Amino acid sequence: MDNIIYFSARDTIEKKFEEFLSTIGTVNFMGQVSLFLGTEFTWIHHDDGCVTVSLTQQSSAETLLESLGIDISGLSTSYCAAQSINSIPHVSMSSSDHDILRLKYQPLVGSLNWLAHMMRSD
Repeated sequence: MDNIIYFSARDTIEKKFEEFLSTIGTVNFMGQVSLFLGTEFTWIHHDDGCVTVSLTQQSSAETLLESLGIDISGLSTSYCAAQSINSIPHVSMSSSDHDILRLKYQPLVGSLNWLAHMMRSD
């Protein structure tokens, strides 16, 4: 089994593609996609016949954070051009506390890296 998304500027091309795929195996055409492999699609159909598609991975990131027990609700990030962020203050901690912290953040960093590199729509 494999999953694909396809679309075309013309419905006739999509129909021909569907006919061809149907000749080489059993295919389940599910209509306009809204969620595919962690990517959400938002479709806007304009009066002139044009279509705008917006892709986001917000739900994948939220699911990832939830699975790791990280709650970011109520948090915000701010940027201040005058503030230096070149270093993080050293905090002394025991070796066991360091290991606990490392085990908490290793899967997060790896998963965020996977999201950034493997789920790109291009």
